Amino acid sequence: MPREQDQQVTVRLLPDGEANPALLCGLNGQLLQLDLSPVSATLRFKPGDLVEVSCPKTLYLGEIRSSRPESVVIGVEHALDREALALIQQVWHGPA
Repeated sequence: MPREQDQQVTVRLLPDGEANPALLCGLNGQLLQLDLSPVSATLRFKPGDLVEVSCPKTLYLGEIRSSRPESVVIGVEHALDREALALIQQVWHGPA
C-alpha cells in the first residue's frame, strides 16, 4: 500500500456518514492509524464500524479495530488507487 502518512484525510462511517477531518499518522501492514480532529472525536467510532478513509491518492475501506476519543486504528480491507479508479470510471461511464 502507498505511504501517505502525516497528511490530512477524511473519515466517514459507511454507508452514509458525513466526511470528517483526520490526520493519517501511520500505516503498518493492514492497520491504518488516524488522529481525529476535535469535531471527528465527538463521533465516537466503535470497534466493528465500517469506514471509508479518503486520501488524495488512495481510498481506503476498512473496519475500526480500536478507538479512543482522539484516535482510531482501522483494519484496511481494500485500498483503491484513485488514478486507476478514475480510469475505470471513464470506461464504465463513457466520456462525459
